[in-house]
Amino acid sequence: MKNQGFQIKGIAIVILSLNLCCEPNYDIPPTELAQVYAADLTIEDLKSKHVSGKFEQWLKPNTIVGVVVANDRTDNFYKSIVVQDSSGGITIRLDGIKLSANYPQGMQIAIRLKGLWLGDYGKLIQLGAGVDLSDPAYPSLFPIPQTLFDQFLVKGLVVPEPQAQMVNITALGNNFQSRLVQLNQVAFAVADTGKTYADAKNKASMNRTIQDCNGNTILLRTSGYANFAALNTPGGMGNVKGIYSVFGSTKQLVIRDTSDLNMWLPRCK
Repeated sequence: MKNQGFQIKGIAIVILSLNLCCEPNYDIPPTELAQVYAADLTIEDLKSKHVSGKFEQWLKPNTIVGVVVANDRTDNFYKSIVVQDSSGGITIRLDGIKLSANYPQGMQIAIRLKGLWLGDYGKLIQLGAGVDLSDPAYPSLFPIPQTLFDQFLVKGLVVPEPQAQMVNITALGNNFQSRLVQLNQVAFAVADTGKTYADAKNKASMNRTIQDCNGNTILLRTSGYANFAALNTPGGMGNVKGIYSVFGSTKQLVIRDTSDLNMWLPRCK
């Protein structure tokens, strides 16, 4: 397996080797990002090395480069950012708050992979710092510690956000994971129209069903901590942008804020 750049472990993992903390922390000017940390691996190539339900440590000095398409700006993404290149997207777990201040939407990011881990939570592929087996039923990745952010993430220029890929609900599959997508001619199900996005009072996440005119559905997942959790869902039809996610076999869409929705047209009859 060494020729694939990673090593699979089946036991509890110690979070990152301590010698990483001792490496000098150089500030790389954004203009040098392309030359110094040019991508030698696409996000889709990286994700293709993951085996569902397993965890793999990346051992080679590869780099992926993408653009931030989601962060914790509205608290609908928890301790994570979503990065996308032309091939696909991936969720990166980061143990910090106010990530949007350092990693705003549209910022180019180079991610040095050596020492990081691939894993999945509910089949959503992620990058993190180690493996947490404290709950054997739901093993997960430790987020990258804040003290090591600069060791693995190199910030670049802020560029225009990638265009959301227009797609039908039925076409959404694993190749769209952690990508910015747009669904057209959709509306909230009648039972979920005019309801709050989530339970802001009890800080509980909730699902609301979005459907197209053919009755195909996807769940809009919103955190109870999102700053728009207490707002009501619109009653019209239109388009919605968001990050495509999964939990098991369930398709989910996560919006960054309510500006990702444009639903002012009459509903399907």
